[in-house]
Amino acid sequence: MQKAETPHERLTRFMNEQGMRKTPERYAILETVMHMKGHHSTDQILAMMPSNFHVSRGTMYSTLALFVECGLLYGHQIDGAMLYEYAYGSPVHHHYICTGCNKIWDLHDTAIEEVTSKAKTPRFKKLRSNTYIYGICNICQAKLARLKKKMEKEKQANMSREELRFARIDEELAKVAEWFK
Repeated sequence: MQKAETPHERLTRFMNEQGMRKTPERYAILETVMHMKGHHSTDQILAMMPSNFHVSRGTMYSTLALFVECGLLYGHQIDGAMLYEYAYGSPVHHHYICTGCNKIWDLHDTAIEEVTSKAKTPRFKKLRSNTYIYGICNICQAKLARLKKKMEKEKQANMSREELRFARIDEELAKVAEWFK
């Protein structure tokens, strides 16, 4: 039985196949991304690098693209920004993305996998699929509800007596209309 290839071995093999140089910077970046959790921008990964190891922004961009190409990272283009996620040995998954706070959560759902695997793709070979489900997380929903309540209070504070009376009548009519449904 053959032992599984390590991330370092995969990178070395890929660079040999492509005729690329095996630089210490590439391996230092690999060490950093192997330990990251979640989804990170190039600048965030650059900030994670050890302080005693300087890597230029250009080297970081080209190395991250190399890692995506050889299957060590997933690259996600989200709202115009590229975010990277460590891919080696990670199970296939999809993502929830909150449009309020831009936080990303992994979603493991076999039903999505079944649908994408059964999808007919003539003249196209599927390699993998990734689904992004956009919405609003519960924290942002609560913030929006508080903001709406605050705005309603401010609106009522600025209403005249007459306007308040008509607002209450509108609320009562809405309740009656709901009851008749």
